[in-house]
Amino acid sequence: MTKNEFDEFSDDEAPPVATPSSVPSKVHNPIAAGVAGTTYDWTTAPEGTKAPPRIDISGQVVTIKKADIILPPMERPWERSKKGDKELKSCTFTLYYNVHSQQENYSGVRVFKRDENGEVKYSHPTITRDRKNQASALLGKYADFKGKDINEVALREFLAFLNSQPKAKILKQSFTNPDTGAVVEKNMVEEFVN
Repeated sequence: MTKNEFDEFSDDEAPPVATPSSVPSKVHNPIAAGVAGTTYDWTTAPEGTKAPPRIDISGQVVTIKKADIILPPMERPWERSKKGDKELKSCTFTLYYNVHSQQENYSGVRVFKRDENGEVKYSHPTITRDRKNQASALLGKYADFKGKDINEVALREFLAFLNSQPKAKILKQSFTNPDTGAVVEKNMVEEFVN
């Protein structure tokens, strides 16, 4: 007969069972900013297993369901700016489309290192205004759609628009991964439409 180790406990010695009151109520991301010993809040775990495989949706008009910017982990090393005068980290910027559960990451959103009374913090996320990276090109397409100069568009306005379920025409574009040299085809916004 197999021994059941729980038979050896009295009722007052039994191991604790997770209850709703024992689950942390504070919403924070211990994976991105936690320290050793922080309990992982499983209620914030993603429900899916991973992003769905990329399907070519070039030429289709989609609705952008939402846009997320995920800050980098505090433990990730800082990079130097091209001029070498600032320290920065890249963020994950994702648009979620309503077609086949597709989503796409846009590179080019960054946070800069800030010293706040001796504590290292992040700046608000920033996007350059030169249209040279994926996020900046998307910002430029929004500015064109609204008939504005790209320098007039605040990040808050841009993100509010992307989270208002706008419609966009998609174009498949090829990009070379700077680290691996692999060519990746992505479903990028070609233009916003009414």
